[in-house]
Order: sequence, then structure tokens, then C-alpha cells
Amino acid sequence: MILIYTPSVKPRIKYIFKHLFGTRMGEEVGFTSELSVFIAHSGPKMSYGETPLGNEFFIAAQGLLTSQGVNSLEVNVFDWDGIPAFFATHTKSELPFDIFSASFYLLSRYEEYLPFVSDDLGRYKSKQSLAYLNDFLHIPLVDMWFERFAKIWRVFFELETPQIETNNTLSLVVDVPELYSFLYKSFLRNIFEGIQDVFRFKISHVFDRVLVVLGFRSDPLEGLLPWIEAQQNEELPIHFFILYTTLGIHDRSLSVFSGVHQRVIKSISDYVPTAPLASFESSVNPPVLSSDIERFKTLIHRPVKAIRQHKLALRFPNTYRTFSEQGIRNDYSMQYPDRPGFRASTAFPFRFYDLGDEQQTPLTIHPVCLSEYHIRNQRFSRKMRQLFLTFQECLSDLNAPFIVAISNNSFNSRSKNATYLTTLNKLLTHE
Repeated sequence: MILIYTPSVKPRIKYIFKHLFGTRMGEEVGFTSELSVFIAHSGPKMSYGETPLGNEFFIAAQGLLTSQGVNSLEVNVFDWDGIPAFFATHTKSELPFDIFSASFYLLSRYEEYLPFVSDDLGRYKSKQSLAYLNDFLHIPLVDMWFERFAKIWRVFFELETPQIETNNTLSLVVDVPELYSFLYKSFLRNIFEGIQDVFRFKISHVFDRVLVVLGFRSDPLEGLLPWIEAQQNEELPIHFFILYTTLGIHDRSLSVFSGVHQRVIKSISDYVPTAPLASFESSVNPPVLSSDIERFKTLIHRPVKAIRQHKLALRFPNTYRTFSEQGIRNDYSMQYPDRPGFRASTAFPFRFYDLGDEQQTPLTIHPVCLSEYHIRNQRFSRKMRQLFLTFQECLSDLNAPFIVAISNNSFNSRSKNATYLTTLNKLLTHE
């Protein structure tokens, strides 16, 4: 067991030390504020506070982990042998910064609790983040810190470097905000959406809609089920998140009373792990989530333990607090909608710490670093591949999870989708 001495054992200290030493390093960790207990411990140990006790392994504390609430902090980023760091400390510390406070700041999304200017959907903009402003959004900084810290730790205690088997860590999450573009929608809804397309100058969509409804063309999104069947021989982990809620301004799925909608969702859930895509309405009206989850659970005849937020409308701490209260144990919403990268500066799963209640929750967050939108934005196949492989190589070096989010629009049958779809299939099959 690793023993941590600190003058005051606070919830934030327990959370981040258990994450780095327990979850990441795989070691049992204990805490004490009694000097005699610390001295008597014969195994690896360290002190965390303002000053070292002697010649032990010591990390100087910046103060964030012993404070409460959310306050505006001055964060000065500096270079630590080629990678960014912040919360600098004095020279007696084994590291030039407080890795525990800095990691907590990023994992807890501390900055998103502070006042900010939201986008049109009320979301936190990536441009405001410390990671974007200091050019480390594209790297899993917490994981890189941990790798260096673990090496320093092993050298100090003369521990052997563990042999870690490198695995293929790529997995997919697939959003299904609507199963069909035009089919199985009411006549009035098709008329209304067609008029919207006209005002948005999407004239080709209007003609496409008419031809599909009249039966002269297949629906653009009909390729989903064949793709799922084709993936059965692949070893690529896939999680589906399907919107199954009442119609709203931002929630455009088929009716929850549609027999086709129900049958397809049940069919998908028989093939792959399937969970709800939490409606946008539920992000501003939490009681909606409870009925949506109950409806989904009744449909697939399985408990709902995972979720992803539609349009990534995360609101801290309300969204994750609501998920936890509904018994959700795994979330796949931690990403920015507009930019690739690491919103919490990590690729590894971590528990959500609620800064409002000052406690760790049972909810595990699975970060997503790349999405269909980010890949499509590259426009050309070569650039798409370069973006994908850059993230894959970085995470492979760290043996970290590489989660990519796509939607069923990836399998759109129209020719304008051909470049993206061909490139995506090659990347997923390692061609």
C-alpha cells in the first residue's frame, strides 16, 4: 500500500490521489495526518503539503485540494521539459508543479463552473478553455504528466517498470439522432421540414425528400443495419446511442409511438450495446430524462447504465448530477463539439467529481477525442487520415483508449458522402 501524509485529508485529495495511484497505477492508497503512522509505514509513501517532513518523496501543495467551492484562479502555464504545466511549486518538491491540483483542475472541469459566454445552445466554448488558449487541447496532458510522474516515482523507490501489453484501444460510439431522414415521418412533418429546407436553400434535400417519400429512392440513412451486420466479424467495440424521445426543436427523432422506430431500436440492441442519446430537452428540463430512460429501458428490456448527451449540451454539474441520480454509471459525452482533442485533458476513464456537492460520484466518464464532424471538416481524404492517425499514434504510445464518435449519417448513401465513408472504412479496417 502507498501511504500519503497530508496535514488535512480532504475529499478532493482522496479523489485525485485514488485516481492517479489507484485507478491509473493500480496500487492501493491510504491517507494519514499522523506523523507516527507515516514514519512507521514500511512501504512506498509520500507527503503532500506546504513543506517536506524530511527526505521523503514530497510534492508541494498549491492549495486547490484543501479549498472548497469554486473561485477564480490565476493559472500560469509554463514549459516542463517540452510539455505544458501549471501550479508551479518550490524547488524542494519532486516535481516543479503540483501535479495533483493541476490534474484535479482539468478532470473536474473546474473552469466550466466559472462564468462563461456560451454558444447558441448554451454550451461552453472550447476557445475559452485553458487547454485551447495554451495549445494543449490536442494532447492528453494529464496522462502525459502521469507517465513522467510514474517514472520519477519508480526511480525514487527503485521499483521495476511494469510490463504493459499494448492493445488496440480504438472503439466507436455511434449517435443516432434520427433513424431515417424522410421515411416514416408524417405527411405534415415532411411538408414542414421541406419548407425549412427551402428557406435554408437546401433545394436538393427537397427533391430527395419527395423522391424518397414517393418510393423512387431509398432513404439516405437506410445503410445503418447492413453496416452493423457487416461489423459482426470485426473486433471493434461499438456503443450505440439512440434518441428516443418526444419531438422537440433540437430533438428530431421519429415518434416514440412509431412501430418502425421501436422495432429498429430493439433490433440494434440485439446486435450491439445500445443506450439512450439523452435529449436536448432533458438538458434544460431534467425530469424529462427520467421518463426517457424508463421508456428506453422498457423497449429494449435491459437496464440502462450508459448515456451520451445529444448535441453535447453539458452543464456542470447539473448534467452529470442528473445522470448519477438516474442510476447511469457510464457517460460518453466528454468532448467539444467544434474541435478535436481532450476536453478534460485525459483519454482514460475517470469518476466525475461534483464540485457543487464536493464529492466523487459513481458516474464514470469516458472521454471522446475525435468525432465525425472533426473528420469531415478536413474535407480531403489525406487530411482525414492524417488527423485520425495522429490521435491514434499518440494514444497508442500511452496505451490509452481512443474513442471516436460518429453518427448514422456516416453511412449516408448519397454520393456526397463517398469520400468520407470510404476513408472511414479504411481507417477502421486498418487499410
